[in-house]
Amino acid sequence: MSLFGLFGKKQPAFDPAEGDPNVAPGLGFIEAGDGAALGALYVDLPPADRVHFIDGVGLLTEIAAPLPPLGAHPAMPAIQGGLCYIWAHRLRGYATADRTSDGQVMDMAEMAFHAQDLLAEAARQTPGDSALHAFRIRAMMLTGGEEDAFDAICADLKATGEANLLAEMARLNFLTTKWGGSHEQMYGVADAAAANPPNAAFLALSARAWIEEWLYETAMNDDAEEKAAFRARRDSDDFRAGIAALDDRFHALLAGLPAPSRVERQVAHNNFAMLFHLNADKARLKPHLEAIGSAPMSMPWGYVFGENVPKGLNKLRKAAGLPQL
Repeated sequence: MSLFGLFGKKQPAFDPAEGDPNVAPGLGFIEAGDGAALGALYVDLPPADRVHFIDGVGLLTEIAAPLPPLGAHPAMPAIQGGLCYIWAHRLRGYATADRTSDGQVMDMAEMAFHAQDLLAEAARQTPGDSALHAFRIRAMMLTGGEEDAFDAICADLKATGEANLLAEMARLNFLTTKWGGSHEQMYGVADAAAANPPNAAFLALSARAWIEEWLYETAMNDDAEEKAAFRARRDSDDFRAGIAALDDRFHALLAGLPAPSRVERQVAHNNFAMLFHLNADKARLKPHLEAIGSAPMSMPWGYVFGENVPKGLNKLRKAAGLPQL
């Protein structure tokens, strides 16, 4: 297993839409230039599903493809801004900085700043859309920005009143150590969500926070003492009991709280499965693998399987006694 599979030799890819049934009609509306229908589809989705929808459409459209006019629907600035963010990320590529050319960075920056302009307009027109604020946070990760700008976006996100799992994931990622934050700040997002979650899927933020800590401490941190402390905590009985309790609470809340959306459930099972895979708990891994089914997500699995996530997941399914997909 390579920690850097994400940056290695390209393997057969899987569906970039990650099984999202809304992406295909969205692509059709773009091709037809039907901004009214595209906007209507977008606004009818649950909050996290809006983010995931734009992710899939952005990965499956040609970069800088013609889009319906901004005036076609009030949500069009948010849609265009999100798509331009995805295109900016594609222009940069997904390799580490030392494997990214100056030309890629310049192309990324131009598109990312355009995305920010569109998202700023969206924040004026449709401020109650939590998905657009998720993309504002993501875009800042490409262009940089002052701490007070991040805080302002977080305030705008909170003001929407929408619980958006992928917007909280964007906040968590922005605050990771690898992006200049800290483990404490990152876990703060997860802990706040877990204290009073709107549904069970929000506990996946705690799973993802540990995955991000694992990635940093095993592949990025040069401090031997900090790495040793992480290993000691990971090997402790208290840690294993803690993640087991998190999983038990997740399953209990699935029965006791409002049901997660399709995307929220998908995010939760993929992150819990990764958590238990990395910690070699096959018994707790298996039900999450079953729930993932044929819709694995590129992240966080890309950290270990690169672009060949389906093959890696099938190996795990085989070891768990599950049929191959």
